Amino acid sequence: MSKIIRNAAIAFATITTVALGGDRCSAQMLSDGCDLHRSQLIPYHTAAAAKERSMERQRYMQPITEWSRGVDGGFEGEFTFPFSWLERQVFLRVEATGRGYEVLLNGKRVGLAANGYAATEFNITKHSREDKNRVELRFLEDNPMAPIECFGGVIAESPVAYIISQPRVRVREVMSDVEIGMAGVANAVFSVVMHNETLGRKSARLYYDVYLNDTMRLAGGHRDVSLGMYGVDTLRFGASLADTLLWSSRNPQRISLRMYNRIEGRDVEFYDLPVGLCELRYLGGQMVVNREVVDGQWLDMSPASTVEEVASKARQGVDKIRFTAGCVSEDVLSYCDMEGIYVALTAPINSSLSGTSRKKGGNPSNQPSWKDSYVERTLQMIHTTKHHVCVVAYYLADASSNGICLYESYLAAKKVAGNRAVFYSDGGNEWNND
Repeated sequence: MSKIIRNAAIAFATITTVALGGDRCSAQMLSDGCDLHRSQLIPYHTAAAAKERSMERQRYMQPITEWSRGVDGGFEGEFTFPFSWLERQVFLRVEATGRGYEVLLNGKRVGLAANGYAATEFNITKHSREDKNRVELRFLEDNPMAPIECFGGVIAESPVAYIISQPRVRVREVMSDVEIGMAGVANAVFSVVMHNETLGRKSARLYYDVYLNDTMRLAGGHRDVSLGMYGVDTLRFGASLADTLLWSSRNPQRISLRMYNRIEGRDVEFYDLPVGLCELRYLGGQMVVNREVVDGQWLDMSPASTVEEVASKARQGVDKIRFTAGCVSEDVLSYCDMEGIYVALTAPINSSLSGTSRKKGGNPSNQPSWKDSYVERTLQMIHTTKHHVCVVAYYLADASSNGICLYESYLAAKKVAGNRAVFYSDGGNEWNND
């Protein structure tokens, strides 16, 4: 997450060491070999499979289900590369592991994830071979990111990872927004990012339907796209619906967005996505959802909280949770979507053990050498969680003093967070706090 080229998806592959004063040094490590960060989006080969939303192996996705411990404490797993993938791009998606790691495929280095507290994707096309492939995740030794990870993270017992290989013209990301208009009508806009992964020009037609409760069709149609070599375009379409169908804590209503991608007359990938729509604003120090002010206290919880722990708080009447620095699981966020719990997420940054001094050699938050790491983590948090309607705000860090790194994080976050507020309550009420 940074002003690194392409949202830090492609960054320096080296460790940058900078003297901070006296004999004291600090090293930051930036991710490399990563694809652009995105939310979890699984393609399916039939409409029925898309509706089921299974995470089992299918034509376009293989989970790596069996892992063994490597000699260095990392993990090793396998996947099978089928013949049908030979002309496609192949990606490895690894969910949060709790520590930075390198990826090796068949003994060759693919890339590095300096931030182990968010999902990361790697393009492994050039390193894959037909039939069996061995994946290795090697955790970084001595954790060079420890100065900004003072929050007691836990390394996953076993990685959650899967291989994705979509058609050559593919859906890469889906986003939505809504605005309440006149007479109780809400106007929703859906944006679908399409990628051409070939060296030639390709065309595709994307069909879409918006349903309520599987029975009432609210909108539908198709959009055509023609993309040049490795081209990218965004298709947009809208739907008008009653504002009573918008998502909120009192009414966690969701609709279904169904899409299928047709290339050269063949229907090749399908999606059936539960979508929550809400008009979100932060005005005059108040959060406003669907033109109603959200008030009351927010409960701080650990990002390692389980669905059962969040459900227990919900039964006690809690409907606003601020998760502290770290990574919240997809299962917990999906539960909050379903149950109408407002969520504020915090980037995996806590540099409290370095003290509060902003002088050279003090807290990393005011050391320019750490800037790209701070921004990378902030943007990665936003891009990997933005499809969850429950997420209504972001926090830049916990107990990390303030300075150039958090100033730049705030500016970068405001460019991509949309209508979600960006806070930093431990920064002394400076300007980088909505």
